[in-house]
Amino acid sequence: GDTGGFAAVAAGGAGPGAASVLSSGLAKGGSQSRPPVARPPSTKVSLQMSNLAREEQAAIPHVSAGDTGGAPVVPMQLEPEKRLSHKEVEQRRREKAKQYFDELRGLLPYGGDSAKFDKNAILHHSIALIKQLLADLDQEEQNAGGPQRAEDECGRSIPGSSEFRCCFDVTRQPLCFAGLDSRVWEANAALCTLLGYTRLEIGTVALLTQTAKEDAEAASQQWHHMLNSNQTSASYLCKLQRKDSQQVSCNIDLSLIRRNGKPHLFLVAANPSL
Repeated sequence: GDTGGFAAVAAGGAGPGAASVLSSGLAKGGSQSRPPVARPPSTKVSLQMSNLAREEQAAIPHVSAGDTGGAPVVPMQLEPEKRLSHKEVEQRRREKAKQYFDELRGLLPYGGDSAKFDKNAILHHSIALIKQLLADLDQEEQNAGGPQRAEDECGRSIPGSSEFRCCFDVTRQPLCFAGLDSRVWEANAALCTLLGYTRLEIGTVALLTQTAKEDAEAASQQWHHMLNSNQTSASYLCKLQRKDSQQVSCNIDLSLIRRNGKPHLFLVAANPSL
């Protein structure tokens, strides 16, 4: 039986081959039950699985099949992406716009007063400030790359605009150039210190607005009288309000500068008095 078949295989005789002997032995013992053997998946199933993996990997941005080195990693999503309605989009746009206006308001050199500005006022003052900064940059570039200093008849060098500007900045006399509406165009360090503003903040100050209420009407009359007459200088006493709300008494000297026969700007000298 089975012993003879295995003996024949071991002896290497000319009997039937090993495959036939084993098959005959299995046929005789076929009544015995054997556990099922797990078979590898077919080529078709493997191909379907690999195609599915490629599709999942392709759904992941910037991840290829070679980069994963194994099973694809699918990002976890708690809930499907919700499409915003027109109302929600408009609400988000308004919230973003409010954030930008608040940031712009915080950059304006007005201190706590800027909290009262509406959107149009914020844009107006921002444009004025940007124009002033651009004008200052142009002036600095002209001073840096200007022509060589001229000489008088005796060969002495004539001070240029940069020298005059330096004198304007370092003098202890509080000085400023102001527009016809009394708004400060440019001020030196002494006037900034007197009123408690920085060089950037002082450009948003109007001198008539900073004048105490009891002196505002008389001061305004002096300014308007010079504009409507041939008078080129005037003086008056008033109290100016500082940034910290304190008041300082000053003797104001006004000089009107004309260009092409028309009023152009004021040169203002403030002399503090006790």
